[in-house]
Amino acid sequence: MTSIDFKFFIENDSNPFILFSSSGKLKYLNTSAEILMGSCNPKELFKIALSYAPKNFGYNKTAIELSFGSFEFYGINVLYENEDFIGMHLYNKPMAKINDSSLLKGYTLTDLNLLLQANIELFDINYNGKIKLLTDYDIPKLQIHQNNFSMLLRNIFSQFKDNKKLEITMKIKLGERVIVNDKRYSIIILQLKSTSRHKEHDKEIELLALKNHINIHFKESATILEIPAIV
Repeated sequence: MTSIDFKFFIENDSNPFILFSSSGKLKYLNTSAEILMGSCNPKELFKIALSYAPKNFGYNKTAIELSFGSFEFYGINVLYENEDFIGMHLYNKPMAKINDSSLLKGYTLTDLNLLLQANIELFDINYNGKIKLLTDYDIPKLQIHQNNFSMLLRNIFSQFKDNKKLEITMKIKLGERVIVNDKRYSIIILQLKSTSRHKEHDKEIELLALKNHINIHFKESATILEIPAIV
């Protein structure tokens, strides 16, 4: 029988795979897991692996919703065959799919960095704290409804109006695409983060995001947008 390099298939799996030593040290990460490490703490993942490990050698699959930054999973598989190593697969939630023939009505090709900067300047007029912006200026122009998106941003900014500082990060999400009208597009991640945020208008903000065909994630002190980069 021909020898098969199974590591190649694991390395290029879109689902993260992590191998720990018995003490919790990272021994192996596939490409997807390396990307995930930028949004989570390995110690937290090791703790999850131990909590859902099988009682005896083998594997244990569990349906569980996990989120780390903008990464979301619907289940895990924890495996071990000896006392030295324990592995864990995390299963990505299905790729978002949008089918809407009227999606681009009112949309225009937009430099998202310029639109974000304009809204930051408007917010900063009455803001008494400091704003730190970290963005990828190579993000290409994309189709967006400028008025609706600006309204969404203004509502999100208001969640942080009483904080002394606000960190804003915008970048392209690696390793994941969104399907819009049967075409695949990159996803732009926009995160606003501080020490706390007002949560009383989360539902209204979520509806505004959905109106813009944008996924939104609310954390204790952060709000994250996943924007389809329709070009």
